Amino acid sequence: MTDSLATIRSRYEATPRVLDADLQRMARGDRGCLGDALAGLGGASIIVFGVLASFEVVGWGYMMAGTLFLLVGFVLSAAAQVRSGPVRRKALTEGPLVLGRVVAGDPALYEPSDAVLPARVVFAPAPARRFDPVLLRTLATRLQALQRADTTPADQAAVAAVLREPSKVDTVRLPPSLAGDDETYVAVVAVDARRLPGRRIDSGELTLIVDPTSGFAEHV
Repeated sequence: MTDSLATIRSRYEATPRVLDADLQRMARGDRGCLGDALAGLGGASIIVFGVLASFEVVGWGYMMAGTLFLLVGFVLSAAAQVRSGPVRRKALTEGPLVLGRVVAGDPALYEPSDAVLPARVVFAPAPARRFDPVLLRTLATRLQALQRADTTPADQAAVAAVLREPSKVDTVRLPPSLAGDDETYVAVVAVDARRLPGRRIDSGELTLIVDPTSGFAEHV
């Protein structure tokens, strides 16, 4: 066991865990992509229509459309945050700490940085398998082969979609054809390079707090 893994395990392995400052920040609910997108569109529209109106290209009333998008986006984001907050807090308090293995990650994560970027990570939540690096390396190799494969078995389609489609953010259980009898998952995880030794992915391993039932997987 590496020193960094031992430190993380001593800090977070026991449950129910008390949320420290880092986990308190993570416990805040997700704002939701749709709300943020609408708010961003609204803000940009206000600026664009404001500039056009100042040159008398359009009337000032067009800015109201941007304001409406901004308000709707804010309300949707706030609602999403309220809904997801309790789920995240429960997962961070009670979910197991596990070792994860990066299957594929944003190229920038392999260079030293302070970036927070997505990676596809495989993990096993069962107590006997949570820190099994051999199992995770084996599964990562199989998943990388699946990602490159020309044909996809029907029972592996959901896993392949997570690996290949950038828009997918699901946590999916691996079928027996990939993992045998082991309960294992692949998830899209926001990897914070500041939490990695050397501020980059090196060994391919990282630690997560997970709750597969809710799809939660957070890099710690």
